[in-house]
Amino acid sequence: METHDDFEPEWIWVDDEGTNVYAQGYGRDLTVIFSFCADKHSPPTSLANRVCTKYEGLETEEPASTFSTIKDLHAAIWGAIRVDSIDSSIEKITWNIYSHPLFPRFVRHLADESLGRTSAGPSKSVDFASLIRYEQLGGRGCTTRVRLPIGEYSVFKGVDFRTALQYSDNEGDKIVRNLISNWRREYNTLLHIPPHPNVLPPPPMLVTIQWPDRSAPSVFCGGLFPFYPGGNAASRIKDSNKKGLRIPLDLKAHWCANMAAAVFHAHRIAKTYHMDIKPGNFVADGSDNLILCDWEQHDAPATTLAPEADGTWDVTEDLPTLQAVRPQLRYIKHSGTPRRNVDEDVLGDAPWHIWNVFPIWSNEHPWALELAEVFSLGRSMWMLLRQPESDFEDIEHPDQLITDWDKSEDIPATWKQMVDRCMSRDPNKRPDLSELVGFWMNEWSAQKAEG
Repeated sequence: METHDDFEPEWIWVDDEGTNVYAQGYGRDLTVIFSFCADKHSPPTSLANRVCTKYEGLETEEPASTFSTIKDLHAAIWGAIRVDSIDSSIEKITWNIYSHPLFPRFVRHLADESLGRTSAGPSKSVDFASLIRYEQLGGRGCTTRVRLPIGEYSVFKGVDFRTALQYSDNEGDKIVRNLISNWRREYNTLLHIPPHPNVLPPPPMLVTIQWPDRSAPSVFCGGLFPFYPGGNAASRIKDSNKKGLRIPLDLKAHWCANMAAAVFHAHRIAKTYHMDIKPGNFVADGSDNLILCDWEQHDAPATTLAPEADGTWDVTEDLPTLQAVRPQLRYIKHSGTPRRNVDEDVLGDAPWHIWNVFPIWSNEHPWALELAEVFSLGRSMWMLLRQPESDFEDIEHPDQLITDWDKSEDIPATWKQMVDRCMSRDPNKRPDLSELVGFWMNEWSAQKAEG
């Protein structure tokens, strides 16, 4: 079983008021949050005051009252925590153990059913305090590799106190409450999706917190999902590119078939949607089958979002005719009264962070929503087949990403044509999910036959 005898640094962040800087790390089966608090009763050259001065960018005439660089600040913080690395020339640090005053507020948020109720699910639950944490796996909330004191690895997803502490403020903790609501939406969505091999199942075990003691009622803060050591499609693409390798065609066909099957199941069987389709949300199991995860249905990536679903368009449907068996979609740029159905200050400034068409189209225009997610599949498949080197961090709108097939001589022309159809600017020219599944299942079967 993996052990961490050394302290592993994780996070450094400052609170909303700038008076506290926090640092979190794990090791020896523990996770600890350290606090550096500005104190006017201590000299400005004390470590805590220097840390807060630098993090807030406060001006000072005394160089010893701050740090030259953020790198120096981080080194001082982790050096103070790693007590065995401090020499006699460094300020001696005394740590006080305390219960943070924001923790009861965090527990109250978790108990607030106005953020969404946790439907009846698995009968098993485990106390968060019993989990042994390892590294965070990404995401805005808290998706972390963990294990029980005896047991295999799992993935905790939910909201932990580090996340709450990072996003707490004096204006209602809107982001914290939004993260809790997102987790509950994801959990309830997974409970209602019929099982499918390419869709993440609901967590078999929930995670709870009891505060202030064991007599208090438990509140749910997350769930334990299976840990897939095969990474995700995005990390596999990145690793292959680092090695200068092309992912084999049979695996690419396999993965495209898995991607299409998962989204087909969501729309046609479960009558829902995903919204955040991208390579990073397809994890690989031990047999290299892709599984679609992250069902928060809250945000969409600029790299794979369909342009017509960016919140600035309205859609209508023409009835099918003898000449056109599919309803024709017509899109009109919204020019009426400004509208909003996304809470302010919880996402960015993109138009889909103001007006989210997904829940509306899911009820009123499911055909338009299906074709929007076909576009997202197309972009994801293009990233897999093309294996571009870019991480697309500068992309702020789907129109900014230019797709091409450079250095893709190994990709069959029919595959490129299908993916290009998925990424068509005109949704009416895109294949539907049924055609997409059929195409990739045939291509996967052909690759297996050749192998």
